[in-house]
Amino acid sequence: MSENNLKKYINEFFNQLTLYDDHYNNHLYKGLLKAGVDVFLEKETAYNAYEIYQTFFMIYQITAENKSDNVNDHSIVNEPNTLLDLVKIMKKYEENTGDLIEKQRDHFIHSVNVFLLGLAVYSQNKNYREAFKSYILASPYKKYYKIDNEFSHEEFLYRWGVASLFHDIGYPVEIIGKQLNKFINDGVKSISSTYGADTAIDFKDFNEFNTIVKIDPNFADEYTQNYPKAKFLNLFKPTDIMAQKIATDFTNVNVNDVSKHLDNFVNIMGESGFIDHGFFSSILVLNSYGYLIQKYAKNHDFFFYPIVDSATAILLHNYYRNVLQKKPFDLPALHPKQSPLSYLLILCDELQEWNRQPFGIKDKKRSHVNDLNIIIDEYRLEVDYIVKSGSMGLGFSEDKEELLKNVLSIPSIFRKGLLVFTDVKQDNNIMREIVKSEIQAPNTLLRNVEKLALQIHQQYIDTTTAQYEEKKAKGELDDKTREKFENLTDFNGLSSHLKLANIRQARSIPKKLNMIGCELANLSDKREAITEFAEDEILDLAIYEHDEWCEEKIAMGWTYGEVRDDSKLIHDCLVPWDYLTPAIQQYDIDPVKNIPSLVESIGLKIVRSKIRMLTIEMHKFYQSKVSGTQDFEDLPEYIKYSNYKQADFLVKILTELGYDVVDIEAPGEEVESFDEDSLEYLAKREHNAWYKLKINLGWRYGPVRDDDLKLNPNLVEWDELEVEQKNSNMRTFRNLPQMCRNVDLKIVKS
Repeated sequence: MSENNLKKYINEFFNQLTLYDDHYNNHLYKGLLKAGVDVFLEKETAYNAYEIYQTFFMIYQITAENKSDNVNDHSIVNEPNTLLDLVKIMKKYEENTGDLIEKQRDHFIHSVNVFLLGLAVYSQNKNYREAFKSYILASPYKKYYKIDNEFSHEEFLYRWGVASLFHDIGYPVEIIGKQLNKFINDGVKSISSTYGADTAIDFKDFNEFNTIVKIDPNFADEYTQNYPKAKFLNLFKPTDIMAQKIATDFTNVNVNDVSKHLDNFVNIMGESGFIDHGFFSSILVLNSYGYLIQKYAKNHDFFFYPIVDSATAILLHNYYRNVLQKKPFDLPALHPKQSPLSYLLILCDELQEWNRQPFGIKDKKRSHVNDLNIIIDEYRLEVDYIVKSGSMGLGFSEDKEELLKNVLSIPSIFRKGLLVFTDVKQDNNIMREIVKSEIQAPNTLLRNVEKLALQIHQQYIDTTTAQYEEKKAKGELDDKTREKFENLTDFNGLSSHLKLANIRQARSIPKKLNMIGCELANLSDKREAITEFAEDEILDLAIYEHDEWCEEKIAMGWTYGEVRDDSKLIHDCLVPWDYLTPAIQQYDIDPVKNIPSLVESIGLKIVRSKIRMLTIEMHKFYQSKVSGTQDFEDLPEYIKYSNYKQADFLVKILTELGYDVVDIEAPGEEVESFDEDSLEYLAKREHNAWYKLKINLGWRYGPVRDDDLKLNPNLVEWDELEVEQKNSNMRTFRNLPQMCRNVDLKIVKS
């Protein structure tokens, strides 16, 4: 974005910012977030956008660790990052259904740009900052972010980050819904099989979707003391929570009127033929945070004030003008003092038009805004969209200005007003950027990632220093080694690209461990530490590391060339593994070998995951029933992988019936058996998952099993399966409680 001058405003925001954990707990979170932002502004790709999401939720992850370094010993798998999982769902929909909708946009990159534009407005406009601060101080919530007992800009960063990064998380509902004649029927699910995406909402089950899982019955007590009218609402119901919030912020709105309208909004959308994705986004946010905060946070106010504020802003970014400004509510233009986050989200969402490229458009000459020049200060906001191909359409600037001036009280923030321009330039060489699907982040306690990244860099410093000293002592010191040594710096001194490279490598470690059936654990864990990997494991992980490195480089704009030239982003190692020389391959092999010592250096260890232990136990059970079966360790790697995924999925489907698999010493009475209905349900779900996995691995139905030809007589849908085989599948679940017990696990009711 060569002409985009947004970056200077972003830099000023970070210059004003001090993060609580950096100030009091010696973290480096601000620098990592800023590094991600810098790289994204250089190249706006989904890969770089996702780095910002991951770093934001590393800083603000809600887990059992409670800002400590402890891993939950009773968890058999790493704690899932529910919030990042929501982001993955949106990406999957957009990438797999992009050809369904003309002009469907990349809401993932868009959301990061909305986030950044909001930071710029906050940093440059004192009127908005004062409105936001006054709003926070007037609230009963007094545990907002403070540095040395003074109000901190981090309170804005946190609330705005949740609101902006999640404001389009429900957009997949709109993508699917636009393709249906009637979207309140079973047809909602029919489109998913074609495009490889599961639909997020079954509209007939809206009441179930519109519910926060109840863990703590006293969840809302303190909030209802502050707002007595809230006692008459169900505060485990997202629409009631947001109705209360709206009625609190807009005093002339009746809470019951809004609550009734939100309850009926799905039907209204169906009858009117539109879908408000902000409505579903807000509910998804409240569902996720409501569950996590009940489960982990001691202070439930953390939900009812910051998170509800962010979620309600997500709702209002469409709902305000489409509903509340119409009868019977008839609200005027929104003033920032009423709901500062809603105000800013509407403003930034409407103005974010640059680099918005549709998925699924075959005509690459179709126009879009490529860049912008923007002026933000305490008096005015001027946005100049630069279009390098085509045009924005007749009256674009005037329509944008009119819309925002009708919905928002612009003079309350920008006394000299808002101006929108378009600057059209022709450039036939502008090509649509290819949005690359980003690899999934590991589900792990993200705070460990920061420490691993620091340690990875320290290992590099130690290795480079040792090489320098060795060559110097032998009199063999060359210019390249001397230059590497002299350029060494601590982590804070690294460029943004190198910081993110270390973070990427660190984030990949739990994922690599998962690939070979291992995981991170506390030193106190009873399982034996893995201090070195087998040779085939090292090779597999080294190849994977190289593939990840290539993906990262390509996403950053690098290309292959026979001669490396960093200034032109050309690298000679951007080739498949087999084309690398042994010496270059060693650069990937050595870091893999160092993973155990790296993990040990931050006070953790590597152990065989309990999922792997359960997988082996299940295979032993299978061996006892089928003669001639190989031992687990002798199985081909792809079959081991298949078995891992099968066991992992088995644990997940147990949760659908209200069960958890936990450590044998965890609280909860052990479940020793299942009823017949549950057994059939579990066996059917497990078989269908196995069926899909086999198909994806290239297997087909055949009357006689042939592993070489990948034929299997059981590769049919459940209803077509022989009774004997159905009973065999159910037998696995009959014996599952004992298999869990054999590896120090147990099944409990949730």
